[in-house]
Parts: sequence; structure tokens; C-alpha cells
Amino acid sequence: MGKNLSFKKIGKQILSINNLIESYFNKLRLFISNPKKFQFTRDNRVIFVFVGIIFLTLAYFLVPTAYNKDLIQKEIKNQVFLKYQIRIDFSDKINYGLFPKPHFVAKNLSILNDKKEIAVVNNLKIFIGFKNFFKFDQIQIKDLIFNKLEFNIQKSDLNLFTNILEAEPNRQKLIIKNSTIFFLNKDEEVLFINQIDNSKFYFDFKNLKNIYSSKNKIFNVPYKITIKNDKLNQTSSTKLVMNKLRLKIENQVNYRKENKIGFLKINFKNKSNLINYELKKNSLDFSLEDSNKTYNGKIEFKPFYMISNLNYQNLKLSDLISNPLLNDIIKTKIISNENLNAEININIKKIVDFDRFADLFLKLKIEEGDLTFSESKIKWKENIDLSLVEGLIDYDGDSINLNGKMLITIKEKDDFFRHFQINKDLRKKLEKIEFDFNYDIIEKKVSFDNFRIDNKSNEKLDRFIMNFNSSGEKVFNKITFKSFVNNIFLAYFG
Repeated sequence: MGKNLSFKKIGKQILSINNLIESYFNKLRLFISNPKKFQFTRDNRVIFVFVGIIFLTLAYFLVPTAYNKDLIQKEIKNQVFLKYQIRIDFSDKINYGLFPKPHFVAKNLSILNDKKEIAVVNNLKIFIGFKNFFKFDQIQIKDLIFNKLEFNIQKSDLNLFTNILEAEPNRQKLIIKNSTIFFLNKDEEVLFINQIDNSKFYFDFKNLKNIYSSKNKIFNVPYKITIKNDKLNQTSSTKLVMNKLRLKIENQVNYRKENKIGFLKINFKNKSNLINYELKKNSLDFSLEDSNKTYNGKIEFKPFYMISNLNYQNLKLSDLISNPLLNDIIKTKIISNENLNAEININIKKIVDFDRFADLFLKLKIEEGDLTFSESKIKWKENIDLSLVEGLIDYDGDSINLNGKMLITIKEKDDFFRHFQINKDLRKKLEKIEFDFNYDIIEKKVSFDNFRIDNKSNEKLDRFIMNFNSSGEKVFNKITFKSFVNNIFLAYFG
């Protein structure tokens, strides 16, 4: 019942407005046909004043349509450069738009850096202020919205973004939407691609900082980045959030001197590390130190290369092998970029979850699109050395596999035999064991090939390994691993 009354009231209001408009045009027609007979009653005057205001308002906002477009383009170019140090070059004539508020529209224009085209803009909206609205040569540029840009930039072109972050305070916003940045090396080969969903430059008058905030995607990984530049104190802060990788990075840097000093806070799965660094002209030195670990390393920019040393007093091996961050990075195929080269050396004194293992040295290399662990090694007590002669990570879209060749050197065979409870009849001469393996990191399953004991194999051992690989259960625990080792010696020496 209440709804019907409301609809009736709305209907009466709409009908009243329609009647008012119809009445106005009827009177306007009567006035045009016979102005002498037309009577200016109070209602007539109100209607004519109301409509007159509408026409004057429309006329006011349509004034820029009469501007000289060439002069307007020149004025826009000058103001964009003065505010943001961005050089733009128009290919087509600009057009004027009224809604949602007065603005000019430009299509197919270019962004230049030292006369070199570094970006093509599909669409640019330039919003204008009401001040000096009637002076076409003194229009006031307000917000800029760039839509569908395609950047092709090298390291030397990054000053485009730093200049914006150093712009003088103003109340205008610079917005970039639905755009792509192609980062190129000196040979103009694509290093990586960054997609911009929505980004915004503006000045925070409350905190007196230039701010850039953006939602992006790189290597198919979405991320949010916020950069704040305090020109007064010459400090800059950056916050990077990658929810897919469960990673948050915060950076603070002081750039008063040529070599910039800063710190980096990395938060992964609610565990934080604070890294100090020094940024030089062509390199970056970094270090971290706490009670359990120390990191240090160097990144060279020309060409890009990183070397890093990570030292732990103790660590769980499961945290290293089954690290979700490492798995997610592998899945994104970041390491497949042939221009990414790095060497990371990891030393762990004590393995917490495998107390018989110690002194792990893990040599991780990223080279020409491959991730390898070759030349890594670990000790089993003091009697056995395990060396990963070859090790390669392979990702095929469904699984992550570590393929490698293992060499086990046995210094004290009696202790080895006692630990694995090898039958005394099978305790023969033993110096080394070699085999190839494939370990599925996600499924945590392993298979073997080319098993050799002291450089020899036999048919029974080969058959045992083949049956093991074809079985459905290939996951080890302490009990099944001991049984597996016993069966190897039974197959070889039995």
C-alpha cells in the first residue's frame, strides 16, 4: 500500500514537470506567432528566467568549442611540461567534451624524451578549470587521464617517472589506465613487461609529499605499489604488496648524497627481515645480520647480475625445500627470462628437522633461463658427504621437478651400516654410491635411475629400481627410507 502511494506521488511529480515543459513551449510558440497578444504573467516570467539560466549555463560551458584548437594544443603542451616535465606531441586535432565536466580529448599522441618517442597514447583527457574560462590562451589545466599507453623505455627513460615524483605541489592528478610498459635493454630487446591497471600521481597537502599509487601486473603476478617522495627532507618511501606471493616489501631511502643509503623491510608469511643497503651509480650493496643469519650481496646493473651469500646457524630443511615463495616464483616463470642472471650461495650449519645432517651448502644459479643447484653438498654426520653433481629445476605447468645426479662418498662404512641396520652378510666394501633422480617438489615424490655402487650395477638392482619407480607409493619417511636402503643392498649384494 505504501509503495503504491509513493509511485503515485512520483508519477504526479513527473506529470507536473512534463506539463510545465509543455506549457513553456506552448507559450513560447504563442509569443513567436503573436508577441503583442502575449501576456507576461508571473508564471511566464519564472519559466522564461528558468530556461534562460539553462541556456546561459550551456552557452558558458560550450565557449571552449570556439577556441583556436592549435593555440589550445600549444597551451596544453606547455602546461603539461611545466607541471610534470612530460613532453607530448599531438598527431590529431583535439576535441572538446562537456560531460562529466569540461575537458579536451586527444587521440593518438606521443610522449617524448629528448626528442625520442617513448610512448604512444591512445586517449588523453585534459580537464580544465573555470578560472580564465573565456581566455583561450590562459586556460588552466586540471586533471590528466592517460588511457591505453604503450611505453617502450630503457633505464635512461626512467627519469620520466622520477620527474613526476619531483613535481612542484599542485592540486591536479595525473592518472594512467589500461597501459603497458615494455622495459628494453640497450639492444632494444624486451627484458620484461609491466601492465598498469590504474595508477595515479598527486600531491598530498596534509603530509607534503608527492605520491604515486598503482595497481600493476608483472610476470602474471598482480601487485600494488605506492611511492612517496618528501622533497623537503629528501627521503623516499616505497611499499610493494604481492598478495599472490604473500609478500610485502617496504623501502625507505635518503637521497641527500650521491650514494643513497636505505633499508628494506621484507615480510613473508608474517616473518620480517630488515636489510640495509647502499645504492651506487652502477651497483647495489646489501646486508642483513641477526642472531641466526647473515645476508650480504651485490647487484650489478650493467649488465644485470646478482651474487648473494646467505648464512644460517640453523634452519629447517623443509622450510627451504617446500618454500611456497620459491614455488610461486618458479610458477610465474620469472627465472625463464634469459636476461636474468644470479648466483645465490646458502650455507646452513645445523639442519633442525634432520639432526644427522649438517653443513649444507646450496649453490643456486639462474643463468640463461635455467635454475640450477649443481655443486651443492651436505654432510651426514661426519662420515658421509652427499654432493649434488648436477641439479636443475624444471617447471612444465603442472609440476615442479628437481632433476639431478647425486654422489654419496662414504668415509666410514661401519657407522653407515649400523644406522641403516644392514644385514651383516651384506656389509661389503663400500666407497661411493651414485644415482640420477627426479624429485616432484609439489607431490613430494621421487624416482631414480642409473643406480651404481662403486661404479657398478647389476640386473637385480636395476629391476628393483624399475619396480620402485612404477609403484604408486614413492614418498619417503624415516621408516620407508631405511627399508629402501636395505632393499638396495639386498638387490646388489644379495
